[in-house]
Amino acid sequence: MKNISIAIGVLFICTTLVLSQNSTLSLKNNNRLGAGFLTQKVREPYNNWSINVLFSDNGFGAGAQLFKQFSPNVSMFGGIFFSGAKDDREFEVYDIFGNSYIPNKVNRMFMIPINIGMQFRLFRADVTDDLRPHVNIGLSPTAVIYTPYSESFFPSFGHAQAKYTVGAFASVGVDYLTSKSSSLNMDVRYYYTQLFGQGIESLRSKEKKFFGGLYLVFSYNFMH
Repeated sequence: MKNISIAIGVLFICTTLVLSQNSTLSLKNNNRLGAGFLTQKVREPYNNWSINVLFSDNGFGAGAQLFKQFSPNVSMFGGIFFSGAKDDREFEVYDIFGNSYIPNKVNRMFMIPINIGMQFRLFRADVTDDLRPHVNIGLSPTAVIYTPYSESFFPSFGHAQAKYTVGAFASVGVDYLTSKSSSLNMDVRYYYTQLFGQGIESLRSKEKKFFGGLYLVFSYNFMH
């Protein structure tokens, strides 16, 4: 009888230990599942690709960009823009019939920069997740296309020529999330774009080599 009592006591203790261990494992598993659920629930949307409109002293342009996220604060992007370009010394006048023209203008000019850069998100812990300040830096291989001003706009592209260079850019801006699938962006961006060697004759006997400057870039971002 004494042996049976001892056996029952040992069995009770072992059962208690096993149940206690199973409860602990179950709680840990539930915590992991809960953490996974919460992680999935609060997963941040990031920029996937965007369409862009930009404004500067050269006029306006348009483009698109594609993003690759490396961490919550760092992403890489590549894109292409198309915009007009002009000489700061040119000015527009009108004839007696109301037609506009630019005296001594030789060539129309257009820029096609390919942007390859990094974006760094700022102040993550200090601002709401819907507002995402950032800075961008990168390189911009650029084609400067020029067409004869003496020809009409579209036919002149049959005589188009191009010069190529590599520039750089830096910008500061902010994304504002409008939903989980989209956001709006504004960047103030500075391009340094300089032609090597001979420039382009925009006005008669006056070459233009520097095509950089300050741009305002507005974007509609598609998130993922």
